[in-house]
Amino acid sequence: MLPEALVLPLLGSALAIAVVVLLVHVRFRKREAARYQSLASRLQEFRRQYNSSLEDSRALLNKLPDVVLIFERHWPKLLFANRQALELFGCSSEQELMDKVFSQPDAWLSVPHSLLDFEELLSRTRELGVERREWRFSAGPDQSLWMDCEVTLSMFAGEPAMIFSGVNIHHRKLQSIADNLRQRALFSVNDGSSLESIIERVSKLLETQIPGTHCVISLYDEQKDSLITQGVGEFAEAFCSDVPSVSARFGATSIGSAAHTRQSVICESLTDDLQWQGYADVLRSLGVVSAWSEPVLGEAGDLKAVITLFSDVPKRPDNEVVGHFSFAVSLIGLAIEREQWRLELEASSENERYVREVSVSIVNVPSEGFSSGLTCVIQGIKSKYDLGSIEVWRVDTERDLIVPVSSTDVELEEPAEGGERSSIALERFNDLFPNRDSKYVTPQDDLYGLLKTHKKSKPVLVVPLHSDSLKGYLLGILVVEAKFQYVEKSTIEHLSVIGSVMKTSLINQRLVEHLADTADTERRARKKLESELAVAKSIQMSMVPGNGSYLKELRNWRVESWLNPASAVGGDLYEVIPLSRGRFLAAVGDVSDKGVPAALFMAKTISLLNFLAHNKDGDLKSITSALNQELCRGNDACMFVTLVMVLVEKDTGRVEMMNAGHTMPMQGFRDRPPHLWSGETIAPLGLYENIVPATEFLEIPTGGSLVLYSDGVTEAFNAAGEEFGEQRLLSLGGRPRGHNECFLTNIRERLVEYTAGAEQSDDITIMILSRQGS
Repeated sequence: MLPEALVLPLLGSALAIAVVVLLVHVRFRKREAARYQSLASRLQEFRRQYNSSLEDSRALLNKLPDVVLIFERHWPKLLFANRQALELFGCSSEQELMDKVFSQPDAWLSVPHSLLDFEELLSRTRELGVERREWRFSAGPDQSLWMDCEVTLSMFAGEPAMIFSGVNIHHRKLQSIADNLRQRALFSVNDGSSLESIIERVSKLLETQIPGTHCVISLYDEQKDSLITQGVGEFAEAFCSDVPSVSARFGATSIGSAAHTRQSVICESLTDDLQWQGYADVLRSLGVVSAWSEPVLGEAGDLKAVITLFSDVPKRPDNEVVGHFSFAVSLIGLAIEREQWRLELEASSENERYVREVSVSIVNVPSEGFSSGLTCVIQGIKSKYDLGSIEVWRVDTERDLIVPVSSTDVELEEPAEGGERSSIALERFNDLFPNRDSKYVTPQDDLYGLLKTHKKSKPVLVVPLHSDSLKGYLLGILVVEAKFQYVEKSTIEHLSVIGSVMKTSLINQRLVEHLADTADTERRARKKLESELAVAKSIQMSMVPGNGSYLKELRNWRVESWLNPASAVGGDLYEVIPLSRGRFLAAVGDVSDKGVPAALFMAKTISLLNFLAHNKDGDLKSITSALNQELCRGNDACMFVTLVMVLVEKDTGRVEMMNAGHTMPMQGFRDRPPHLWSGETIAPLGLYENIVPATEFLEIPTGGSLVLYSDGVTEAFNAAGEEFGEQRLLSLGGRPRGHNECFLTNIRERLVEYTAGAEQSDDITIMILSRQGS
């Protein structure tokens, strides 16, 4: 133990140390408290400055015209949206925007940019650091907004973030889309696109250029005198389903009024417009309140279609809208006319062939049972042109009456005196038809009740059939009713051509009936006719080289020809015309029809060809144009000639060829099989005034040949009714022959063998041009 003397000093020392330590601790605590207070004050200041800076940044972002969205970097949680973004999506806060838009796929467009596409855009930004593209946002029901967007990695509120910024390019984008649609629509008119695709593009163009509108295009059907609604898209399809067609009359909606008046019709309030009475439920279901209908007219002022723009709000078009609409009207008009031209060109060849076939059928109607035979023919015409009915009436010269001969829809019996539809007084008819033009008879006209065959009050087309004489006596009439309302213009033209053949048949039938009065008159007339035909045949054959059998050597060329008419006189022809500069022109043709008219037309063709060949110095295109013009002049009977012409250079073997609807020539070779020429052809001569001649060139090698022939060769029938055909002709052309063997003689013998026991149905003409070498 410590001595008592040391205890007190030690206790005092310990107490002093404790006091010192306490004083030091108190002082340290005061200094730490002051430091903490200073740090807390600085932290508060920093927080105030940070919040102020953040608010300033938000305020600055709210003032920007761009749409700004800030997301967390690692997942698409929205941290900030400026005022423009909230207004675009119709939200009041970031949380509402997150809940209503960025968590709801239905709030986005299905195409071209969905919520899934947006999340993929953010994902690519995380990988690349920056991403930029144009984006189309939904801006409400049936509305959208195009923006030029950029997404970058950044920091926001001290955290890694992605900043999305977008610039409104909606007007520029719509203008670009409209320009693209306009160019595509223009190109589609020229590249042969279908009318349906052009209508689709024009509709989209109008709806893009004029927001808030819906386009419906109604095509005019002349036969039904109504407008057939067309269109693409949900609105147009719904409208077409409820309103498939509209009558082309005033008051039948603004569409019918525009078609009837050929002027614009604007309905600012469809519910109050009398033109749209009866369509209230349709308009209500479609949600439209105004409409603007504009007629589409062709170059001749004829109605083609009506374009109608429906709007969701009442409004009238301004100058900009008028400009857009005018372009669409012009484009649709051009597209419809181009489509009609295409269809007419496609149908032209088929119709020409049909007219020729039906003409032959009319001419071949037998005298016995003439009415029933003619009825069979016009039944085919009715079916071909989709008509309602056809009747043929003829003039009874003894009684000065016009009486029905055949009908597709009415049983014709012996007419009772004064009975309904029994006859029409010739004088009464001439008063109503003072000239030769076709004309519609309406219910208001005097003869309507005698001419119509159906109960419906449709216009009846009457085609007068006058003789070709100077006085132009009336021989009969064609009475035609359309299936719906009017007969198509192209059909009327074809009926006029068929009528020209029909009147020949009526003349023949009248002649047969007249000749049947007495046997003596018939014998004398027949003898006279046979005599005249014999003279006509003699004259006709004298007009072709060699009287139908021709052989000539032209330097290093050998020309062989043979013509064999099917009857006393025919319509086939051939000609060989020497020209200057070592050339010659060869031609083979076939005139439509048979008999004397064909022979006269053939004579006219040969005379003109000889004159023009020298006058035009062998220029095939000029010869063709001039010959066609002369044959068209005064050609009331609508006769025509198919013709193939070749211009041969004797030394070079070069041949220029023109084919006007004739059979394809056959080119033969020394060392390989022959083939049929497959070049361009034009329409037969004498039908259309403004044809465009076309020629092609080919080389005839030494030892080669060119065979020109009429369809009487390939269409020669045997006793079984089978055609000789092109393959047999090619087979003969490819058969090896000796030096002295004549191909013309060979084919004549084969034709005679093949057609033994069968009547010759058509004229046969063959011309062979052989190049024999120098």
